[in-house]
Amino acid sequence: MTDPTGGVQLPPGPDLPAQVRVERRPADAVKALAAAAVLGAAALTASRGTPAWEASLFDVLHQVPRAADYALWLPMQAGSAWAPPVAALIGWRVSRSWRPTIGALVTGWGGWWLAKAIKATVDRGRPSAELADDVVRSTAVTEGLGFVSGHATVAFACAATLAPYLGLRGRAVGYALATTVGLARVVVGAHLPLDVVGGAALGLLLAYSWHLAVGVEQRPTN
Repeated sequence: MTDPTGGVQLPPGPDLPAQVRVERRPADAVKALAAAAVLGAAALTASRGTPAWEASLFDVLHQVPRAADYALWLPMQAGSAWAPPVAALIGWRVSRSWRPTIGALVTGWGGWWLAKAIKATVDRGRPSAELADDVVRSTAVTEGLGFVSGHATVAFACAATLAPYLGLRGRAVGYALATTVGLARVVVGAHLPLDVVGGAALGLLLAYSWHLAVGVEQRPTN
């Protein structure tokens, strides 16, 4: 069954009232393909080292007062392994549905582990390993690999998974927080810019794939 917008309409199922439609939206397929393309291009570039433009952009973002690291610590937790359960609670609170609730856990935690696998494949170091010693602060993270950023992956996966179930303000807050997480990882010296771009693309790819797999609920508006 299709709706006038071209989405595939699924039966509501036993967990939903009859007036709630569940759709698989063609736009999500397009967004997933775009995210996959960005991830692939970023991975290819990162596998060849650190281009000059990326090093210059890192220098601009990283050379801020050290106090910024402390201010950014809290918002950065939106990309930690604790973020998916929090996002799942928000998803349940706003929808009372398993789709955004389970989706936040699947895409968030799944993205965390997929990011680790991609790190091992691309094998690019963190800024401290890729750039000159005098460019990166001594307080920056040095352990592990850089591409992709797991924090950016988790943050964007959770934001995009919840987005269809939030109002305009909620979506804006979610994506703004995810963007802050990504920028913060560069500011504190944990990642190069392409690490964050790749992580964001991976997170979005997982979220849009989830929406395609289980559908998105469309509730009537008053």
